[in-house]
Amino acid sequence: MDLSNNKGIFNAKGADIYFETQGKGENLLFIHAGIADRRMWDREFINMSKYFRTIRIDLPGYGLSDFTGGEYSYHEILNELLDYLKAENTYIVAASFGGKIALDFVLSNQDKCRRMVLMAPAVSGWEDSQFLFDYYDEEDKLSQMEELEKIAVLNFNTWILRDRHADAVKQEIRDLVMDMQMKSLLKGEPDTESAEIEEEDIILKLKNIKIPVLVVIGDNDVEDFQNIANLIHKEIDSSKKIIIENASHLANLEYPEVFESILLEFFT
Repeated sequence: MDLSNNKGIFNAKGADIYFETQGKGENLLFIHAGIADRRMWDREFINMSKYFRTIRIDLPGYGLSDFTGGEYSYHEILNELLDYLKAENTYIVAASFGGKIALDFVLSNQDKCRRMVLMAPAVSGWEDSQFLFDYYDEEDKLSQMEELEKIAVLNFNTWILRDRHADAVKQEIRDLVMDMQMKSLLKGEPDTESAEIEEEDIILKLKNIKIPVLVVIGDNDVEDFQNIANLIHKEIDSSKKIIIENASHLANLEYPEVFESILLEFFT
């Protein structure tokens, strides 16, 4: 297997995972958000490969990855894949739901990660606000009515546009987010029954993370995620936090040059 430039499907326990690698050097893994797929990292995957061997994946149920039935654990899938790619010692960049997976992974495999950037991360054990409960209820109602495009619009408005004028977000960003959403939504339910091995509340364990961690958050993000960013920064002594002004949930899409410079400074 060519370790520097490769792509394919890895058969993990419970899922077939699509992956891509590019470049040479130390390993840098990108994990996407729950409203996206690997394409949210298009720019970073290419540009950072000048300095690292970059790796990006589609989580199961997103992009080109699928569940295959039975029990599965996101962070164990990640562990299997990194072993397969001989990337046991890696840097990690993860967003939102991907950030939750990255935190779970690092707490179980701290020796396999050197540094980690978390953009608007979720965290196992967080108690959602009423805003998020209402959002999930609306998403569930639309799902029951099979209004898939309306779900994609709901997610774009909730997480990216927020309370801003429509012109505040470039059309190309809207098109990408909508397309990533529809790709996932159109997959539907897997043919065979799958069951996630749920992660426990890790909030009290965050203090056990000793590797350098950088938390990046947009000042226009959902309040829950701004509070989670503050919590992680408070609990992890080795952490720093950067706020990107006028950005929402996926700040790298809105301010790619700023985000890339943040990565380069932190990792190099």
